[in-house]
Amino acid sequence: MREAMQIYNSLSELIENIPSLPEKDWIYANLDSWKSSPERTRFFHIPWSDIQDLEDDEIYLDDEDMDMPKSVEQYDLKCWMVVNQLSYILKNKIEKGEGEKWFVDEINYYRENDDFRTANLVRLS
Repeated sequence: MREAMQIYNSLSELIENIPSLPEKDWIYANLDSWKSSPERTRFFHIPWSDIQDLEDDEIYLDDEDMDMPKSVEQYDLKCWMVVNQLSYILKNKIEKGEGEKWFVDEINYYRENDDFRTANLVRLS
């Protein structure tokens, strides 16, 4: 069965759905929204197969020269995190009993350093 694009209207909604998403897929977000209000940011899971199935007139190139559906162009989305990175951070969040602020801090650390701050679990590749 083919996956369809999913939109998560908050960080808590995304967190609930991380376990059901394909590990190697990207989550897209508006980075300005993430910086100003991470808990209320809208997140998009757009399967690569969906993008590949679009006609040329249904695609635009984003600032990183990535094919994106025109249907999301107004959101100014960028590649934000890969699902397996989020899964690793979520596993630590659950094990440590941490909240959303901790989750945001961990994501920001990863995005700035390309490494996990909490490295007590076996890392996902």
